[in-house]
Amino acid sequence: MRLLMVFTLVLVLTGCMRVSHVRTEINIPELSSSEYHDSYYIDGWKSLRMGNPKQAIEYFEKSNLEDDKLHVGFGYAFLAQNKLGLAKRNFKLALELNPDSLNAELGLASMYELMKDNENAFKRYSRLLIKYPDNIWVKVRYEHIKSYETEYFLKKAETYKIENRDEKYIQSLEKALRYSPEIIDLNVKIADFYYKAGEYEKSSIYYEEILGKFPDKEDILFKLAENYERMNEIDSAIIVYKKLGELRPVDISITNKINDLKVKFYEVKLPLKFKNIFFKDDISREDLAALIGYYFDKYLIINKTPLIITDIDGSYAKDYIIKLCTLDIMKLRPDHRFGRFENIKITRDAFAVVINSLIMYLENSSCTLKFTPIEKIVEPIDISPIHKNHQIIKFLINSQIMRLDAENKFNPTLNISPAEAFTSIKKILNSIEQ
Repeated sequence: MRLLMVFTLVLVLTGCMRVSHVRTEINIPELSSSEYHDSYYIDGWKSLRMGNPKQAIEYFEKSNLEDDKLHVGFGYAFLAQNKLGLAKRNFKLALELNPDSLNAELGLASMYELMKDNENAFKRYSRLLIKYPDNIWVKVRYEHIKSYETEYFLKKAETYKIENRDEKYIQSLEKALRYSPEIIDLNVKIADFYYKAGEYEKSSIYYEEILGKFPDKEDILFKLAENYERMNEIDSAIIVYKKLGELRPVDISITNKINDLKVKFYEVKLPLKFKNIFFKDDISREDLAALIGYYFDKYLIINKTPLIITDIDGSYAKDYIIKLCTLDIMKLRPDHRFGRFENIKITRDAFAVVINSLIMYLENSSCTLKFTPIEKIVEPIDISPIHKNHQIIKFLINSQIMRLDAENKFNPTLNISPAEAFTSIKKILNSIEQ
């Protein structure tokens, strides 16, 4: 029955998207002939869509194209012949030439599906769905893998539960949650299991996921704060207790807890100005460099001559500023000043640009980042499609790195708070697959 439904769906999509299939597992994208002036490439693509990949390769070999599109053509031709190694090589070469090549990304995702590697296929479809939320094929493949794998691991979990194999039970729930992280009940079960087992670092990740959906859930906030204390992550604990203080402004016990944590935090061997970030209402460029540099220090590797920056002598974040600017994560002014003494606060718009550059750096440094698309793709109502950072902001919102307010506004000109910045930083850290 499942195979019949998938086959029927493929036929429907073929009609909607004007795509043809060499085999049912492969989606051959539509070629817009008006974009090309190379007849061999056009004929090669026609042959490919007619189910003749060998002839397509002959045409592609005669083509004069030298960009990513030629590698995409070869990739799909080899994919149709089940020559997966050659297909992968060409899709990778296409992405080296054009990191935004949708067809190359789709080709790699299809390749992983053919290899029965749903985990890697799902990762690619997840990222593509964030970038191209209106692409029908991406939506269908994402939902298909998501529902299939979630159901599969939940059934395994039930079996292990009946057999009283707790460890296997939790592992299966975790695997199901990789595909459906929006299932709050699963997050709670796993988080509480690790919490009771004293594995506070693991449980914190799941509590943070729950709070991403329900940021005012007090019982989870208390458990997360306790976890951070037990792990001696005083900075994180302070952020959570400050949130609880906003929810319970007359609760003197929370105020006392924050004051106790302040004393502990000031005993930590960190610059005083860094510690003070967590008690501010907004942050400067210097503060943001300190936060990113401190939490991502092991990933910030400079393989070229560091930039000379003229206004950072005496800065508590000097080394981090040099690293971030040399790696192009943060920008310098034309006269090589960082702007340290201008005391300009970081707006949400400016923060989004820096965080996006950080993500791009991490991915280009061979880090694998896993982002989960928001359940219902949203558009910030106060960000125009012609806004210079529209795509960046939309990506960060729909990958749940940043949040909109209750009215679906991004508020680009508002200063970002330390708590907001810290939350986004933690989400990116948690997305890095070790």
